[in-house]
Amino acid sequence: MSVLDLKKFTVIFLAVFFVACASSYMDTRHSSPNFENDAFKNTNSVKFLSFWEMFKSVLESDVEPSVWPEWVDTSADTSPVKKVVNSNTRITFINHATFLLQTGGFNILTDPVFSERTSPFSFLGPKRVHSPGIAIENLPPIDVIIISHDHYDHLDLDSIRALAKRDNPKIYMGLGVGERLSGSEQIIELDWWESSRVADDFQLWFVDVQHFSGRWLTDRNSTLWGGFLLEIAGQKIYFGGDSGYADHYKRTFERFGPVDIAFLPIGAYAPREFFEEVHMDPSDAVQAHLDLRAGISIGMHYGTFQLTAEAINEPVNFLEQAKKEANIGPSEFITLKIGQPFELASGPPASSASLK
Repeated sequence: MSVLDLKKFTVIFLAVFFVACASSYMDTRHSSPNFENDAFKNTNSVKFLSFWEMFKSVLESDVEPSVWPEWVDTSADTSPVKKVVNSNTRITFINHATFLLQTGGFNILTDPVFSERTSPFSFLGPKRVHSPGIAIENLPPIDVIIISHDHYDHLDLDSIRALAKRDNPKIYMGLGVGERLSGSEQIIELDWWESSRVADDFQLWFVDVQHFSGRWLTDRNSTLWGGFLLEIAGQKIYFGGDSGYADHYKRTFERFGPVDIAFLPIGAYAPREFFEEVHMDPSDAVQAHLDLRAGISIGMHYGTFQLTAEAINEPVNFLEQAKKEANIGPSEFITLKIGQPFELASGPPASSASLK
C-alpha cells in the first residue's frame, strides 16, 4: 500500500470512526446522569475536533503513515480447550481487542471482531493483516460477551450475530448499544458503575473510561463507551476497551482495589495531537497499569488493523522502553502471541507498585 493510499485510508477511517444510523433507543439512555443533550459525556472535559476539523488536519498533517505489511503469518489455535473449570485463567489473544478468557467454568469473549474489515463497507476501510488467533467456527461455546463500545474495530455486528445464533451468550454493553444488536435475547445494557451478576461466583461492572462512540457522522456519543471489571474465580480482571489516559484508572482502583489481570490498549495513538485524549500510547498504558495496581497487564489494540500512523511493531517496542523507564519488570506488563494460549495459575498477586 502506497503512502498516498494510506493518506486516503486515514481520511476514510476518520469518517468510519464516527459511524452508524442515529439511535432512537431513548428509554435507558435518558435515565443516565452521563447523558445530556442527546449525547453521553466523559467524566473529564474532552475537546473533540469536528469531523471536518479532523478531515482538514489529516490533509494538512506532515506525519506520514508508516507502511504496514499486506499480510503477516501468525499462529492459530484450531482446537481450543472447551472449558477451564478451576481458578486458573487461560487467555488466547485472537486479534486487536478480542481475547478468549477461560476461567471458573466460563468462556468469555471480549470485543469480538472476526470480519476482514473494521468498516461499514465490505470493500473499503481498515483491513486485517493477519488471521484471527482462533477462527470463529473453532471457538468453544461462548457464555459471555463483553462489548466496550460501538466503534467498528470493537463492535463487529456480523461476528456478534453469528455467535448469538450459535451459542446464545449473555452480551454486556453500555447504554444504547443494544439497539444495534436486535435479535439477541440476552442483551444487558449498563451505565457506568452499574453491575450485573452473571452467576453466583461471577459479577461484572461497567466502568468509565475516556473515549467516545458512534458509527456514522450524525451519531457521535449517542451510545455509552466503557471498560469492564470482572470478579470471577477469586480474581479481579479489568478489560479497558479503548481509552485515553485519565484519572478513571485511579477511580477504578479506589472502588475495587488492586486488579489481578488488566487488558490495556497500547496502539492506534499516532499522531498524538489527534489521538492523545482518546487513545493511550504505551507510556500512558504503563501508568494505567500502575494506577490499577495490576498484578499483570496485557497489551492490546495493535497489530491487526492499521488505524493510525505508527508502524505495526512500534507499540510493542515502545512498551518495552516505557517499562524500563518506569522500572516495571518484564513479566508485569506483557504482550501475547496471536493464537497461542497463555495460562495463569490461580491468578497472579496484585502489584505493590505505588500510584503516581
